[in-house]
Amino acid sequence: MGTKKKRRTPFLIHHLRAISLLVGALVWAIVMYYVFRPRGPVVHHLTGYISDVRPLQTEYAHFQGKPLKPGEIQQQFEEAASLVEAGEYYRAVELLQTAAKQAPLPVIFNDIGILYVQLNDPARAINAFREALARDAGYDPVRSNLERLKGFTSNMADPVSAEVEPNNSTTYANFVTVNKPVDGEIAEVADEDYFRLTTPPAPRDHLEISVLNRSQSLAPRLRIFDEEGIILPWGREQRHGPGDSISLIIAPPPNTTFYLNLSGDNNSFGAYTLTIKTLKHYDSYEPNDDIYSAHKLAIGEQIDANIMDDKDTDFYSFESPRDGTVSIDIQNRSATLVPALTTFTPDMRTSGFGPDVNRPGGSLHHTIPVQIGQTYYLQVWSQAGTTGDYSLKVQ
Repeated sequence: MGTKKKRRTPFLIHHLRAISLLVGALVWAIVMYYVFRPRGPVVHHLTGYISDVRPLQTEYAHFQGKPLKPGEIQQQFEEAASLVEAGEYYRAVELLQTAAKQAPLPVIFNDIGILYVQLNDPARAINAFREALARDAGYDPVRSNLERLKGFTSNMADPVSAEVEPNNSTTYANFVTVNKPVDGEIAEVADEDYFRLTTPPAPRDHLEISVLNRSQSLAPRLRIFDEEGIILPWGREQRHGPGDSISLIIAPPPNTTFYLNLSGDNNSFGAYTLTIKTLKHYDSYEPNDDIYSAHKLAIGEQIDANIMDDKDTDFYSFESPRDGTVSIDIQNRSATLVPALTTFTPDMRTSGFGPDVNRPGGSLHHTIPVQIGQTYYLQVWSQAGTTGDYSLKVQ
């Protein structure tokens, strides 16, 4: 018997096996790298969400009537934007809702609405968008989002023009806005209607609340509550008979939410139209109710302004053109105002008071020492809660 010859593995097969092992090891290494590599955060970008702090600053100045100081509100806004990028939407909503209590601005409510859309909560999203439109009916970011988002329509967050039931508590209050009449009805003995109003941005103004009675039976009763549900004194003691209408003028703070409650006295009911009208009683130099928002006067310039009500006060500043003294003249242009004057140094400390005016309609002249190039401040206010028009000149 012949011996079997041992067959040798070809040289090429050895190399292919080696290459296969190397490729397998490389693939395994790549897989392990992608599985166990250090991962950076996944950044989430939400269309319609505003993270830029500049709109926050601009809107705060517009609605509150003063600049936004660096601090908690801006920090909360920026931290919420970081949480959104990390996909932590619930925590971002909580931060924005906290910020909105101190700064109820359209940009914040827009962002809250977008987050609730992502959290699949359309009812809360609409409420947030309503809050924005209650402050600015044409607010572009919200309008754009409503048109873009599925399941939403462009007008579904608008304030009402006709009462929508149920609205018998603050929870279900209809959103209303100024200068837009709303038709409603106390339909039965136990019925009452709640409406939610956000006052216009600064400056503070007089608002006329009117309830036009459209029935001979309704004896309307109007009560006003703040956002915490505390009843306010405006109109609380007024009683009206069947067929009577209501007209009430109030001067609430700007950008503040109130609830209006309408019901029928003595089990009465009937139809009505509710209107809240802005009266624009403020002067053109408002808002200037604190020294930090003082209106700058030119030396020799005469301005015409007013003390609108007992809560109004006007601050002004001027730069002295010389060393020596300047005179301050308040010329009364009403038969009711009793004007008063306080002056302040360049470091905003009280430096003195003008002479007492003892009668309504009286005017005031005062002089103070000044140094060239320094800025001085003055405050025009009223005695005994009086109101009226005046002219002011520093020379």
